[in-house]
Amino acid sequence: LGIMIGNRDYWDKGYGADTVTTLLSYIFHQTDLKRIYLKTTDSNNRAQKCFKKCGFTPYGHMERDGFSFTLMEINRKQ
Repeated sequence: LGIMIGNRDYWDKGYGADTVTTLLSYIFHQTDLKRIYLKTTDSNNRAQKCFKKCGFTPYGHMERDGFSFTLMEINRKQ
């Protein structure tokens, strides 16, 4: 799962969180997926904050190609 809002005029307006929340609702209502995973660079605090706001929780870290990533997940609500 990944999002990007390229125009900075639209940052900090809640569009990213709204998009992720809408997508999660669709996925969990239309599929039988139980969990969604994502990764974001450790330095991308803005993305981590957005994903946490949407219910994702960090569960680990990984290194790849010289970059350090935070791994996050969200589970279907019972």
